[in-house]
Amino acid sequence: MAKSKISVRRELRQPDGFMKTANAVLAYAKTHSKKVIAAGIVILALLVVILGTRAYLGYQNKQAAMVLSAGLQYFDDVTKTEALKTGIDKLEKGVGISHLAASYPLACYLRGNGYYNLKQYDEAGRAYQEALDKAAADPYLAALCRLGLAYVDFEKREYARCLEILDKIQADHTSTSEDVYLLLGMSCEKLKKYEQAKAAYENLIQFVPDTRYKEWVDERLEHFKLIAG
Repeated sequence: MAKSKISVRRELRQPDGFMKTANAVLAYAKTHSKKVIAAGIVILALLVVILGTRAYLGYQNKQAAMVLSAGLQYFDDVTKTEALKTGIDKLEKGVGISHLAASYPLACYLRGNGYYNLKQYDEAGRAYQEALDKAAADPYLAALCRLGLAYVDFEKREYARCLEILDKIQADHTSTSEDVYLLLGMSCEKLKKYEQAKAAYENLIQFVPDTRYKEWVDERLEHFKLIAG
């Protein structure tokens, strides 16, 4: 008895999505080999630029940290004129190598403080402004720079401009520093805006009850009571 043939039906598997994509990419690469090579070179160049930039910025940050460390020690006592000059000089020499570093705005701000304490207000204003231009990513430091500019304007008797800067700080809600309220009150007094000055001093006592200016502010508030009659 003859054996019957057993027919085996083989079903072909459909290629999955990955294989379809891979085959399509290979086909495109063969057809457009020059374009693929050019694109690869561009991507490689971009990677080199990115890695190189990161390495360079890392170096800049390291250099800037060294500059700050060298300069900060001279700002401990603002009454020591020569020490302040030395600190400013070290920070200024470091600016050339650290302008891309994350700490560059802080170095400029510290220079501004140094110049302010030396009563070199034009130089202080330039340093604070340079710091502010670079401090967009740090709202707290930006507020400190604006406060520095406000103090410079006050010392230069530019009281109206000082108030404009203080209004900007308050509008941005970036600082409730006692210095903001104090300078606001003092500027308003200079402009004979006594009600606004009184309100600024009262806000200072309310929002910063342990302020180091409390005794002085209490005297000013008592003065307003006397002139109010």
